[in-house]
Amino acid sequence: MTYVALVTSAPIVLLDDVLSAVDAHVGATIFEQCIQGLLSDKTIVLVTHAIQYLPYCDSILVMDKGKMQAFGTSLELKHQHGSG
Repeated sequence: MTYVALVTSAPIVLLDDVLSAVDAHVGATIFEQCIQGLLSDKTIVLVTHAIQYLPYCDSILVMDKGKMQAFGTSLELKHQHGSG
């Protein structure tokens, strides 16, 4: 059995690819109940490849090979890349 601790007393929370090792249903539950729920009053830095959650983020930083490629909101990035 795996146990995961969530520290909710810190003002800034770093989450490094926490959604990658779980299936879509579990990932959605983690995102909704933990990130949008328990941590909703925190500053969260979320490192992820799960782009379905980007519309829920205040700001997005896209990186490739350690270099910044783009920065903005989900809507801004869609417009910059012609997908919106």
